[in-house]
Amino acid sequence: MGPIARKYREQLLCRYDKDGYTPYLSASDYPGLDVDEGTFVNTAGVAVAYFRYRYENYDPEKLVVFCHGLGAGHTAYLAEIEYLCRNGLQVLTLDYTGCDKSGGDGMLSVNRPSRDVIELLDYVKPTGELSVVGHSLGGYTALNVIRTVDRIKRGVIISGFLFSRQMLGHFIKNRLINYLVERTERKTDPEFARADNAAYLKNTTDRLLFVASRDDPMVPFSIGAGLAQTLGNDKLEFLIEENKKHNPTYTEEALAFMQASFGEFSRKVGDGTLKTLEDKQAFFADKPAAKMTEQDPRVMDRIVQFIKEYGQGKCKE
Repeated sequence: MGPIARKYREQLLCRYDKDGYTPYLSASDYPGLDVDEGTFVNTAGVAVAYFRYRYENYDPEKLVVFCHGLGAGHTAYLAEIEYLCRNGLQVLTLDYTGCDKSGGDGMLSVNRPSRDVIELLDYVKPTGELSVVGHSLGGYTALNVIRTVDRIKRGVIISGFLFSRQMLGHFIKNRLINYLVERTERKTDPEFARADNAAYLKNTTDRLLFVASRDDPMVPFSIGAGLAQTLGNDKLEFLIEENKKHNPTYTEEALAFMQASFGEFSRKVGDGTLKTLEDKQAFFADKPAAKMTEQDPRVMDRIVQFIKEYGQGKCKE
């Protein structure tokens, strides 16, 4: 492995665990929300943790597969997951290789999450109606999953990108370094790294809903929903927000609170005010995750409606 590939894996594909101070939600924050946990060993030899969430009144005919973004696992998305469950859906999710409760020294590639989800479905073998939902890297993952798994016909892509090489190019401006990183991805997982998601989206009869904000600084609109809009397929639907940045499902109040909280945190870390883990935990003590991740009912209800429009059938193990 060359030095560029090694640095790429150390900095982006590193292991993602909780830092001990950033607030996260758990099932216990939602009375009545049940969660079953399990593990399976993927083809990379890693024990991957997976989770099934539901309330007592869940619809057994529908299962939503939720793909989390880059970071310390699925619990960063419990507000979204709980909203889906609150509306009668059951949600199957996981922590990718190298994330939180799953094993692995790192993520291996930006396409390993796609393989993890597909291998999870092969392991669990759910039947009936499956939909896939994902945010950011998870949106890209969800796109790969719906393209690859024939029986999944409906997906929601939130702030996702279409090609890993475009996303890497957004962050890596040096052409040589970008080329070497892309080559690493192609060698690690040639099937997904070389896939033409634009051709799939242009011709597919699957139904996809793209949810994005035009001012997203993390995943530019032009390489995600904006690019999908140019393909002219009436099977693709779009819910485009303004001024929601990378989290179009959040309320404006939640976004403002989150941005102000982490902005202040960064300043205090920078000036040395927050040095120890205890200092950082105390800072976030009055900044609950529920307030930072409050979901916008207008956006989430459209996602729920889109999922529930998907036919009839049974979905159970």
